[in-house]
Amino acid sequence: MAAPWRQPSFRFGAGLLATIALVAAFGPLVHVGTAGQMLAPPSWQHWLGTDDEGLDIATQIIAGSRLALVVGVGFATLSVGLGLALGTLAGYFGGVPDLVISWVADLLLCFPGVLLALLVVFVTDRAGVTTLVVTLAATGWAGHARLARALADKARQTDAVVAARCLGASHWHVIWYYVLPDLAGPLLVQGTLAVATGVLAEASLSFLGLGPQGTASWGAMLEQGAALVLRAPLLLLAASGALLALVTAVNMMGDGLRDALDPRSPGASGSRSTGSP
Repeated sequence: MAAPWRQPSFRFGAGLLATIALVAAFGPLVHVGTAGQMLAPPSWQHWLGTDDEGLDIATQIIAGSRLALVVGVGFATLSVGLGLALGTLAGYFGGVPDLVISWVADLLLCFPGVLLALLVVFVTDRAGVTTLVVTLAATGWAGHARLARALADKARQTDAVVAARCLGASHWHVIWYYVLPDLAGPLLVQGTLAVATGVLAEASLSFLGLGPQGTASWGAMLEQGAALVLRAPLLLLAASGALLALVTAVNMMGDGLRDALDPRSPGASGSRSTGSP
């Protein structure tokens, strides 16, 4: 496997994601625009102008980046972790665990997570960030579990696993040292895509007015900017540009990881052929 940072797409995505993370972490120290005139044009005080409530657009973009990163990373961590655990159990042990986990995963794959999130929002009085992440992950783990199951089922049939079991190694020892390493790479690639999925899901719900309340959201800014596109185009452009940048960053990192894991990719083959005649 080639080092991921040798892939241009991975370096570009990682650099862009690091920039967004730095803006989210240190942006308030650089620029905190106070409320001012409604729909004010860009100025030194308001870098991107203000919206129809007089709120600084740049400040909202910075605040929205924190929400997007928290939801995206939280959803990816929870859904991939749960899918990895359940899929590994199903693929390695087979039998009843495989039947039950596969049946539940197939059922959830037919039910979009956004619809469940909409239902939870209507039932609860106030949908917070934690509620949104858990709700999305409740269905999002199914696709990761299907991949983990297939890879674990293949890994348990390898000579290394058979030899370890013949030598008396426990199931958990085999899973930890022989099965999980084969699953880590592909699930990591899917994890980058899950980050983008979580970000887009939160933006979609906020666009409909059903996202987390009490905090700035790029989705809510898109809804506001669509109504004011002729009077304040920077509101729509800034929110859509920020959303595009974050999704592009994680997708490019995923492409780089995929190319590094693919033995047929030029970078991977080049790294193995170094020094060969």
